[in-house]
Amino acid sequence: MKKTIGVIGAGRWGRNYLRTFNELGCRIKWVCSTRDATLKEALADTKVAAKTTKNYREILEDNEVDAVAIAAPSSMHYRLAKESLQSGKHVLVEKPIAFSSKNVEELIRISGRKNRILMAGHQQLFNPGVQKMKEDIGKGMFGKINFINSVHFGNGPIRADMSALWDFFPHSVSILIYLLGKSPVTVSASGKSFINKGIEDIATMDAVFPDNVFSASIGSWMYPVKKMEIVVAAEKLYASFDDCAQAEKLKYYCISPNAAGGKISIKDKGFKVPKISNARPLTEELKHFLDCIEKNMIPITGGEQALKVTKVLEAAQKSLNRNGQPVKVK
Repeated sequence: MKKTIGVIGAGRWGRNYLRTFNELGCRIKWVCSTRDATLKEALADTKVAAKTTKNYREILEDNEVDAVAIAAPSSMHYRLAKESLQSGKHVLVEKPIAFSSKNVEELIRISGRKNRILMAGHQQLFNPGVQKMKEDIGKGMFGKINFINSVHFGNGPIRADMSALWDFFPHSVSILIYLLGKSPVTVSASGKSFINKGIEDIATMDAVFPDNVFSASIGSWMYPVKKMEIVVAAEKLYASFDDCAQAEKLKYYCISPNAAGGKISIKDKGFKVPKISNARPLTEELKHFLDCIEKNMIPITGGEQALKVTKVLEAAQKSLNRNGQPVKVK
């Protein structure tokens, strides 16, 4: 059944939602922004025919609207998601869905009480390269994982309502939890602000997981090009995923480090390129959202998953505030 959608936020990501929902055959009835010029540009850019409003409550009061996609500034995500759920709409909200675990827990309670889908925009879990690594980890191809390194860089947009920690690390943390199937025990984070005082433009986070797994992540919008890369080092296999590569995005390296007799040797048997689809993560994410609505399923990036991610980010923020002191994840 074709779903009727309202999109709150008509900036870069809101327009991506408009295009993709339109491609999936949804009826996009409303699009909201606080600026007339933004609304006009969004409709012209996406070729979507929809009603426009500067008051999102018009969307929430429309009984024909089944679901709302929220791509407004991050400081508004929690409030908009809460009001949308209370009005009886299914909700897809961009990351971070809130800046505290208590607020996420409240959204989970409301979605359960209203029997409505709550889904976080942790888009990278729908990335074919990330999904392939998860699949092969589950098959035992990697053996014990020792270390994961994640890099998320860009040259903007530079945020004024949140730091690089909250902008980039919802992706990093969601991927780590997805691949490992568990949350970290402790995290330590640091960062620096250069552009807007008090808002970190660059952030790093080290995390220790059960079974002595270690991860190191970095994210910043102070970078000349966009970059998203994940490296997994395990006992049987190394993997490198470069989402911005034009070809051979995912590579599996047959590397066998060995320490014996006080000497370290590495046998490098080259690499192979696993086959992955060229599906767009956003398209797959929105398909999943619509499918969850239709079948009343719990999303892969539902409220409980978003809560785990938020708890890690909360701990990382505490660590950052304490100059990198390790903090336990609750």
